[in-house]
Amino acid sequence: MSQEVRSKLVRGMGAFAAVLVVMLVVGTFADYQVAQAVYAPHNPLVVVVSTLGLVPMAYPGCLLLGVLAQRSLASRKAPALRVAGAVLCAALALLFGALVTRALLSVLEGFGGITGTELPTAARMGVGAVVGAGLCAVGFGAGKANDARDLARNVLAVIIALAATYVLVEVVKVLMSRSRPRVVLAGYEGIGFSPWYRKFSGASELMAAHDLGKDAFKSFPSGHSLQAAAFLTSFYGLSLVYPSLQGKLGAALVAEVVCALAVMACRMILGAHFLSDVSVGALISVAAFLCLMVPQKEPAQRAASASR
Repeated sequence: MSQEVRSKLVRGMGAFAAVLVVMLVVGTFADYQVAQAVYAPHNPLVVVVSTLGLVPMAYPGCLLLGVLAQRSLASRKAPALRVAGAVLCAALALLFGALVTRALLSVLEGFGGITGTELPTAARMGVGAVVGAGLCAVGFGAGKANDARDLARNVLAVIIALAATYVLVEVVKVLMSRSRPRVVLAGYEGIGFSPWYRKFSGASELMAAHDLGKDAFKSFPSGHSLQAAAFLTSFYGLSLVYPSLQGKLGAALVAEVVCALAVMACRMILGAHFLSDVSVGALISVAAFLCLMVPQKEPAQRAASASR
C-alpha cells in the first residue's frame, strides 16, 4: 500500500472517529431520550440489517484464517507446530462460520420463512461450519498463490486486531452489566437507566427476579456495531491477500461508514443498544484499524536499529 493511500485512509477513518466521538458525547447526555424516540422493535428489515452487521468481521476472518493456515504449513517450524497452527486456524474458521451463519439463518427463518423450514440449531451450525470451511479453503488457496514475503505477519496482525477487539467488547459487556434499552423501557422494577460509564450492580438478582436472560445486561458496548465497523479492517486484510483490491480501499472506506451507521441505527431501533453503546463499539474497531495503519519498519530498518 502506498503512503498516499495509507494517509487518505487514516484521514478518512480519523474523521469517522470524530463523528463517533460527537455521537458518544450526545449519548452521554441524552441516551435515554434518544432510546425512547427511536425504539420500534418489530421491523423485519431492521432486524435483518442488524444481523448482517456480523458479516464484515466473521466471513473475511474465516478466509484470512485459511491464509494463515497455509503459511503455517509452509513455514520452517517443527512439523508438529506447523500442523497444530494450521488445525487451529481451520477450527476457528469453522467456529466463526458456524456462529454467524446460525444467527443469519435464524433471522431468515423468523421473518418470512425464507429458508422454507425451521432448521434445528445443530443443522444451522452445520451449515455455518461448511461455510467457514469453504472460506478457509479459499484462503488456503489464495495463500499458495500469493508469494508476498510478509503476508503471514500482516494477515496475522489483522486477525489479532479483529480478535482482540471482539474479546475486549465481550469482557467489557460482562464487567459493566449495562441493561439494554428494551429492558429499561419495559419498566421492570429495579431496572432503571444507568449511564455507560457506571457499572450496573445487581444484574444477577434482577435476571432471576424477572426471568431475564443474561443478554439483557450486555448493552455496553455494542458487539454488532464493533463488527460492522470492522468492514475496512477486514477489507484491508483481503487486499493483502488479493492485491488487486488495494485500488478499491477508498470505496471500502465509504462502505465502512455506511455499513457501520446503518447497523448502529438498527441496533438502537431494536432497543438492543443506547447511542453511547453503538458509538463506543464502532470506535473500538476504528481505533484498531488506525493502529494497523501505523507504518512498520522494513527488515533493513529493523536490522539497522538493532545494530545501534
